[in-house]
Amino acid sequence: MAIIKNIFTDKMLWIAAIAALLSTIISKPELADINFHTVFSLLSMMVLIQIFENIGLLQYLSTTFTSRAKNTRQLMIMLVVLTFFGAMLVTNDVAILIIVPLFFKMAKKISANHIFTVTMIAAAANIGSAFTPFGNTHNLFLLSHYNLNVINFFKVSAPYSFIGLAILVLIAALFTKSKPIDVNVSRFSVHLPALVVALLLTGLVFLGIFKVIPIIIAAIATIVVAFLMNRKILLHVDYATILVFVCFFVAVGNLSRSTEIAALLRVLEANKYATYFSAIGFSQFMSNVPATILVAKFTNNIGAVFLGSNIGGIGTPIASMANLLAYKQFSFFTEKQESTKYLGQSFLFNVILLLILGIIGWFLV
Repeated sequence: MAIIKNIFTDKMLWIAAIAALLSTIISKPELADINFHTVFSLLSMMVLIQIFENIGLLQYLSTTFTSRAKNTRQLMIMLVVLTFFGAMLVTNDVAILIIVPLFFKMAKKISANHIFTVTMIAAAANIGSAFTPFGNTHNLFLLSHYNLNVINFFKVSAPYSFIGLAILVLIAALFTKSKPIDVNVSRFSVHLPALVVALLLTGLVFLGIFKVIPIIIAAIATIVVAFLMNRKILLHVDYATILVFVCFFVAVGNLSRSTEIAALLRVLEANKYATYFSAIGFSQFMSNVPATILVAKFTNNIGAVFLGSNIGGIGTPIASMANLLAYKQFSFFTEKQESTKYLGQSFLFNVILLLILGIIGWFLV
């Protein structure tokens, strides 16, 4: 069955499962280690994302706007902006899966720098996804872990996200040559009644995530709506990511009961700046999802964890799953030699961007 195959072939899940298993040497797992509000929030969001994917909203917006680009500079800016706002709604991973293939479809007819464009798309996805609880899976965890309300969440996320967008648009405008183009891509159509239902459902999920209503109600509602719309939607839900979080909750819970490890992490997170740089540093080597869960366990510096984990998603290819996904998409559409160049050039770009955003994050913290 496709669902079982996807779960058993997910590399991140294997890593998380091994981490959870090895951590049992330190301590026995406890049910209280699992943040069930985060788990049900993830389930709601994963189903909701597939509903929007089935409706084709982002595909419709992407093809509609990019077809109006008159030159390569306009096209680059449009791709960045569309990815940024798309990642807010449907996560950075899904935004990349939609925008990168769209770009390569257009690239057959126009002259464009493939490496620079996909690198910019990945950066826009990482930065845009930081704005909402929906964009990044670890944002949902932070929201639940620190019991944040709407205002407090956006007070932290909005400044970073829109400063990041401004930087990317500036880079796109300065480093993209303006060449006349005629973009002609197939348009998508959207079923309006289904879109209205999906938007209402989004509001319900939003209420559940912010604990206005029990999150289990939102989870059940999304599953029922998906089943009634098209039962195949439920077959494409990323259940592996939900299990990844469960495994990391177990692993971090077990590690936290080790007095030596807990003492070390508390030293590394002695103040908000230490927490901030710890989140960035851990993200570079273990991805920002497990880094967020690990760092948040030992600090109440909410803004530092949020900024550190989201900015930390930019950097190495494994700093976020979106980076790896962008590389896989690039490799699928290009030759092996160009894929090798992508790793080097995109890494250099990301390091520079990480330094810029890291300094900005320092002041925001």
